[in-house]
Amino acid sequence: MKPPELFVFGSKFLTHNKMFNQNASADTKIAVLEERLSAYEVMMNKIDEAIQLMGKTSQNISKMLAVHEEKIDQCSKTDDLISKMITDLKEESKEHCEAVNTRIEKIEVRLDEFVKYRWIIVGIFAVVSFAVSQSGMVVDILTPDSEQTRIERAK
Repeated sequence: MKPPELFVFGSKFLTHNKMFNQNASADTKIAVLEERLSAYEVMMNKIDEAIQLMGKTSQNISKMLAVHEEKIDQCSKTDDLISKMITDLKEESKEHCEAVNTRIEKIEVRLDEFVKYRWIIVGIFAVVSFAVSQSGMVVDILTPDSEQTRIERAK
């Protein structure tokens, strides 16, 4: 007599003898096996569909990640460009500020010289004015000689 065949059903092992009744006919046994086989085929089809769906989802996720990675790279490049522009503007602004400060210093020096000469000129003008006001000759030159005029009556 040959040993009983083992079948795996779930996590339980069933012997051929327990799975089928001894008195059942071969056609019945075949029909039961075909029914179970069709149930397994349905489950396998569902598993295959789920695997295909997961594969498509994985591809879509990969595409989305690639797009996001590209956007991140583009943002990084943009950030670097903006940072460089800010640094350039900062340096340019510093140069302009130094140039303006230099011009202001030159103007202040010139203004100080002008103020110094202004007070010298005001002083000279004050001395000349005082000298002119004290001199009689200048007054004689500046005032015209008046002739004596008479008004006569007509007869």
